[in-house]
Amino acid sequence: MRLALFAFSLVSAGAASGAQAADWYTGAPTSGRSGVSSQPVAALDFSLSGTTQQSIHGVMIGTFAPFTGLEETGFRVRASALLGGYSYTSKVVGVGVVHGDQVGGALLGGYEWVTKTAKLTGWLGVDFGSNKFDKVDPDNKTAGGSFGARIGADFYVNPTSYTMLAGNLSFSSANSAYFSRFKAGMAVTQNVFLGPELQVLGDSFYSQYRFGLHVTGVKFGPVQFGLSGGYLSDRVRGSGGYGTFDTRIVF
Repeated sequence: MRLALFAFSLVSAGAASGAQAADWYTGAPTSGRSGVSSQPVAALDFSLSGTTQQSIHGVMIGTFAPFTGLEETGFRVRASALLGGYSYTSKVVGVGVVHGDQVGGALLGGYEWVTKTAKLTGWLGVDFGSNKFDKVDPDNKTAGGSFGARIGADFYVNPTSYTMLAGNLSFSSANSAYFSRFKAGMAVTQNVFLGPELQVLGDSFYSQYRFGLHVTGVKFGPVQFGLSGGYLSDRVRGSGGYGTFDTRIVF
């Protein structure tokens, strides 16, 4: 059964749409704990993010616990897939507006430490990314495909029953791509949190930060949802707004 769920996670991640520069974990710990029968062993996360700067990206991530449940400390395997598009105005005279398409994926192994109030995971693996542009921009060296090593970390903490802290960080040697997302929240109802978030992302061509508000932990049946949005500032594209929609389902 676990092997079948693992295969499902990998296939689903490979067929998904993606997110700009990196992928991220979107979910909070589920309610089960160690020793509970039929606890989940796999999770599927999907996140879609768009900006007022003609940029839209998504990511799908399959995470599998091959030897334990997701609510127990142990080894993890993760596969992700990226897909997106964006536009920017080149600083090179005569180039004008450049339209780009981005695809990529990663395969990571990691170890997750689980307590009653926190989860912490470290990741290491490989990834691939490709950027295709409708015209040549001499300033942008990220065109074409590239392979790299990736490291990352996720954490989720409930310091109290009515507060949460969460973060995701990753770095890839492919185009020096990096991504980080930090969230803090207060409970507005049971296991649903509202608060600020900060995202910092970029690569060897651009750098960007985002600051806004998030709602995390809304559940309908087995699916958990999150929503965030706010202000962004980009070294290449200037300032604007962003919005992110997250979902998670566990098996």
